[in-house]
Amino acid sequence: MSYKLLYLARRAKGVSWDEWPRTWKSHAIFASQFPAMNGTIDWMRYTTRMDGPAVAGLPVSTDHDGVSVAKAPQLEVFYGNGFTPEQRQLIDGDELRVFDRYTPEFSFYCSETCVVDGPLGNAVLFQFLPRKGSIGLDEFSEYLQGEYLQHCRDSAVSSSACRWVMNLTVDTPPPDFPFEAIQEIWFDNPEDAVEAVLPVQKVTESLSAVCDVERSVSMLTKPTHSWPKNPEKV
Repeated sequence: MSYKLLYLARRAKGVSWDEWPRTWKSHAIFASQFPAMNGTIDWMRYTTRMDGPAVAGLPVSTDHDGVSVAKAPQLEVFYGNGFTPEQRQLIDGDELRVFDRYTPEFSFYCSETCVVDGPLGNAVLFQFLPRKGSIGLDEFSEYLQGEYLQHCRDSAVSSSACRWVMNLTVDTPPPDFPFEAIQEIWFDNPEDAVEAVLPVQKVTESLSAVCDVERSVSMLTKPTHSWPKNPEKV
């Protein structure tokens, strides 16, 4: 099984939109100096919100500025338990330079179910999905990994998705971000992503069976920082 860390980022007030990708990347460089981060993840992408393409029919959020996603063979990698208290204090200070709050307050620890296996592309649609209050967690998970997963596989060819993943949280999500599933759909380029919106939308309409769709957050993004740049396997 593969594990993921995703977070839904909003930049600090002092960081302009033009400065955002570079400032965000500087945080990764800063954190990477500590030994606890060496060789611990398979890959990582910082993806920044795309404001240009018109994504007709899909409610795309502009309340957040980007999504970070990383993959590792062990969940414990993402908890940062290898940092000393002094290192953690330094990282916390740098986080408030870059983000509007500490990263644990908008982070999601997940297990990954691969719908369509393939390479990471140059555009990715994220959908952060809250569960309906009337739906139990077991029913929610079973639907997304069963009936809904098959809907996704059936539509993958027409959607031009090069990779399609459903991430289910393994810890309680942060209080301000009650999302227990995160859909992650990769495309070769932004143009393919925009053209795929209608096929994807037809599939995601069935999410209303278990998700509170009106409270979901969808965002079309592009990678602006990558490690490693071209992983052989994802």
